[in-house]
Amino acid sequence: MTTEKETIKPQLMKAVLTVKEKQVLTPHYIRIILEGEDLGIYAQANEGDNNKILIPLDKSAKLTLPDGPVKGGDAKLAMRTYTMRSLDLEKGEMAIDFVMHGETGPASTWAIHAEKGDELGVLMKVKTKPLFQSAAYYFIMGDHTALPVISVMLEKLPKDASGDVLIEVYSEDDVLDLVKPANVNVKWVCNNAPGDTSMLLPEFKRYDITKETDKFVFAAAEFNVIKEIQEVLRADDTLERKNWYAFSYWKHGVAEDASANDRRGLRNA
Repeated sequence: MTTEKETIKPQLMKAVLTVKEKQVLTPHYIRIILEGEDLGIYAQANEGDNNKILIPLDKSAKLTLPDGPVKGGDAKLAMRTYTMRSLDLEKGEMAIDFVMHGETGPASTWAIHAEKGDELGVLMKVKTKPLFQSAAYYFIMGDHTALPVISVMLEKLPKDASGDVLIEVYSEDDVLDLVKPANVNVKWVCNNAPGDTSMLLPEFKRYDITKETDKFVFAAAEFNVIKEIQEVLRADDTLERKNWYAFSYWKHGVAEDASANDRRGLRNA
């Protein structure tokens, strides 16, 4: 029996999976299809949830999942956070989408050079928090890193849902054909220098969501962009705090592990 001060840790699902197929979706997006005998471990996982991927820095070496946490100075593994784009246990497939930004980081480098049979560690926690709250109107926005989770959200919205979606990608060549409810409008904006600048906030201010009485807002992007978006959302007297999520997926010029505390603090603010 647990006390009020005790917390139950979410169940951890983890396995080493292998590349089944690599799909180049656009100039800046790669979809990696994973398979493995242990895929059934993720039966309680939800599409759109974050996962931690363990990337072998030497893929010729056998990947073994560590018992403890992976630290930034690990010479064999790098850990990064991604979104599970899809899971099909009948087909035995899990899909993860990667943003290609050159060989400047371990995840992008791994995805660019991924070949059939390459190993990848995938760690996920059983989560109960929904991707979105039920509402009459949805406003969803994000940069290139949020495209996977936004894609999942659009697929899972009620068929009669209405709302607006704002997505920032590198170029028109990165626009994807998304499955969405008929009454949800998607606007794509292009920005070939993400981090240096962003179109999300000025474009968001073009919309008047204050007229919507029952709404849910989702935003995911770079740290400083989300910080500004949060300020706008908090100032909206028509929007209750429980009805918006705003997440920082990355911080410009800072590696994921080095920016984790800053981004976590922003999420909890």
